[in-house]
Amino acid sequence: MKAILLLLVALGAVPAAAQTEAEPRVWMEVSVQGRMGPDSSWRWAADSLVRTRNGASTIDFMGEWVSANRDLTERSAVGMGYAFVAGFPDTGFLREHRFVQQYRWRDSQGRVSFRTQLEERFVSGDNAMAVRVRERFRATWPLAARGTLRAVVSEEVLVNVNSTARTHRGFDSNQLFVGIGHKVTAKSGVEIGYLNVYSPGASRRTRHSHVMSVTLVVSL
Repeated sequence: MKAILLLLVALGAVPAAAQTEAEPRVWMEVSVQGRMGPDSSWRWAADSLVRTRNGASTIDFMGEWVSANRDLTERSAVGMGYAFVAGFPDTGFLREHRFVQQYRWRDSQGRVSFRTQLEERFVSGDNAMAVRVRERFRATWPLAARGTLRAVVSEEVLVNVNSTARTHRGFDSNQLFVGIGHKVTAKSGVEIGYLNVYSPGASRRTRHSHVMSVTLVVSL
């Protein structure tokens, strides 16, 4: 019992020593997807994102993302996309143009998937193009006989390839999501859950965000 108590005290002391800032946030996304033709191997997607800080009281980030992907096989696809992002930090307004290339793979049942993304980011006030790699693992499994309800777990690691005035080369952040997915109709579904975002930041002060994440997906 004493050993357990000592372990809990030690774990509680780690964030304090690292000067961790914990912050509640809300992330919302609406994704509209479809094929470019009935028998086409090309797919398109348009996503709208809104993120807040200080709970839901302050808009932190808004973005629009469009992408096109081509099926290589029944399980894999490659694609590219563009995102325009507006950030609203306490220090002022940030504008970002982001170009993305990606590769996706999933198993035969579509329950396990991997995604690799390469991003080229042009952020206002930065002195150079920032390059970042993102690796995501995602798994789902049914919770209801009809398949309308499922559990969802995903983890994504983000790594900066280079250093700029605003970014430092190396580990950028880790995003761990645990939630529930519900199939609303034959062509729409919603996922809601808890997202844990850990980021060491550019300084010794790390940021640990506790996020309520909501995503609506509509297929056309």
